[in-house]
Amino acid sequence: MNKTRYYYLDALRVFLSCIVFYHHAAIAFGASGGWYNKAVVTTTGLTQALLSASMGIDQSYFMSLFFFISALLIPSSFHRKGTKVFLIDRLNRLGIPLAIYFFILNPLLNYWIYGCWGSFGLGPMWFVFTLLLFESLYVVCQKLPNVSFRHCSKPSTLGIIFFMFISGAVAFLVRLIVPTGNTVFGLQLGYFPLYIGMYALGIVAQHNKWMDNINIKDSKPWFLLAILIGIPAMLITMGSCSNKMENFSGGWNMQAVFYAFWEPIMCVGISYFLLTLSKKIFNRPNRIIQKLSDNSFAFYFIHPYVVVGFTFLVGLFVISPITGLAIVCILGIPVCFIIAMIIKYCFRFIGIKL
Repeated sequence: MNKTRYYYLDALRVFLSCIVFYHHAAIAFGASGGWYNKAVVTTTGLTQALLSASMGIDQSYFMSLFFFISALLIPSSFHRKGTKVFLIDRLNRLGIPLAIYFFILNPLLNYWIYGCWGSFGLGPMWFVFTLLLFESLYVVCQKLPNVSFRHCSKPSTLGIIFFMFISGAVAFLVRLIVPTGNTVFGLQLGYFPLYIGMYALGIVAQHNKWMDNINIKDSKPWFLLAILIGIPAMLITMGSCSNKMENFSGGWNMQAVFYAFWEPIMCVGISYFLLTLSKKIFNRPNRIIQKLSDNSFAFYFIHPYVVVGFTFLVGLFVISPITGLAIVCILGIPVCFIIAMIIKYCFRFIGIKL
C-alpha cells in the first residue's frame, strides 16, 4: 500500500499548532487554564473574560481535531508497515521524545522558571502519551476476531446529533468524578470522552473513505450552529454565572450540563468546517505548508520553552498584557518553527524521527 499525502491535513496541522501556541500564551497572560508560568502583568476584567472565552472555544475542538487527524493517518500506516514495524516506528517517533520531555525537558523548564528542580511530568506531551495509548488500542483491535471498522455509512444528520449527545452525556458523567482542570497522571479525563469519540470517528472515517466525499456545503449548517448559537450561548451563560464559574468544571448543576453538551456541538461544527474548508483551499502541493507540517510535531515538542522564553522577554518592557500576548505570538510562532526544524534535524542525526 503506497503512502498517500493528504495536503489539506498538512494545512490543518500547521493551523492547529499555531492555535496550541496561542492557547498556552494566552493562559500565560491571564486567560483561564493551567500553564507553567504567568506573565508579569496579566489581563483583568472584561479582557480576561473574553480571553478565557476564547480558551473555551479552542478547548472545544483543537485537541479533538488533532486526535481526529492523527486517527485518519493511522490505518494506512499500520497496514503498510505491519504490526511489528508500526509499533517500533511509533515508539521511535512518539515514545522517545515523550521520555525525553518527561524526564529531562519538563524538570528543566520548571527549574528555569522557579529556580528549583521540578518534578517529572508530561506537560503538553500528555497528547503524545494519549496518542500512544490510542494507537496501541487500535493495534489490539486489529488482532481481535470479528472487529471491523468498515461498512459504516457516512453519518446522517441524526447520526451527528447522536454523536454530540452521547459525547456530552458521557462527559457530564465523567466530570462528576473528575472535573475539568483536575488531572489523573497528567491527563484531564474530563475532556477525554470527546477525544476518544473523535479519534474513533477518525479511524472509522478513514476505513470507509468518508473524507473523499466531504464538502463545505454539508459542513456549513453545523458551523453556523456553533458560531451563531454556540458562541453567544456561552458568552450569555458566562455573563449570567460570573460568580459560579467553577460550576462549569463538573457537578450536578446546570452550568456543568450546559458545558458538557456545548463542547461537542462546537467541536463538530468547527472541526467539520475546518476540514472541508482546508480540503477546498489547500488540497494541493505547497512546499511551504508541507515543510511546516513536517515540523509540526517538533514544534509541539519544543513550544513550551518558546512560550515561556518570550513571556519572560516581553516582561522586561512596560506594555499591556494584550500587546505582550500579540508580540509573543507574532514573534514566537515563526521562531518556534525555526527551532523545530533544527530540533528535528538534530534528532534525525542521532537516528530519531520526529
